[in-house]
Amino acid sequence: MTLSNGKSVRTAIRSVPPPRDLTRAKWRLSVEDWQPAHPYDTTYGAAAAETRKTKIELDLDVLKAWPEVPQLQNVSGLGTYSTTVDMPAGWNSANGAMLNLGEVFDSFTLAVNGRAVSINQLSAAADIGPYLKSGRNSIIVRVATTLNNRLSKIDESVANRGLVQPYGLVGPVVFTPYTQSAVWKIGDK
Repeated sequence: MTLSNGKSVRTAIRSVPPPRDLTRAKWRLSVEDWQPAHPYDTTYGAAAAETRKTKIELDLDVLKAWPEVPQLQNVSGLGTYSTTVDMPAGWNSANGAMLNLGEVFDSFTLAVNGRAVSINQLSAAADIGPYLKSGRNSIIVRVATTLNNRLSKIDESVANRGLVQPYGLVGPVVFTPYTQSAVWKIGDK
């Protein structure tokens, strides 16, 4: 590389693992299905607002929208997706990775190795390098949906709209490792 002062410098970057498509990785999905605790036509008092939250646990071999999963077709609520990524021995702070979640419907959070990661809600991409370590790393994505799909099953006016929303982490989820190296430091000759 030639610097602005005309000096040429060389730096060696060791090999970087290739990008990985995690869309077809093993994912665990734990869903909290939000349903009315009382008949839907209960319109008064605290009973009208009470919610029953039923747990649904699934192992997925591929990510897809909830309406495409038989157990989740009319479900609304919270979904927690978890998977792991193994990083090679010697992984250190010079290494990192970008994680792009692809399509996620609706709002979501991301955690890597138990630490919350700031992630752009529009691009669904984040630099997770500072959170990774050599060995096994956990990735958790929590998705909160609207109540539309549950209501479309129990409320005729919502059903008549014919709108089923493609909730969930759909992907493609792409994990792209990178390596950083200083080319030149101020004060070097």
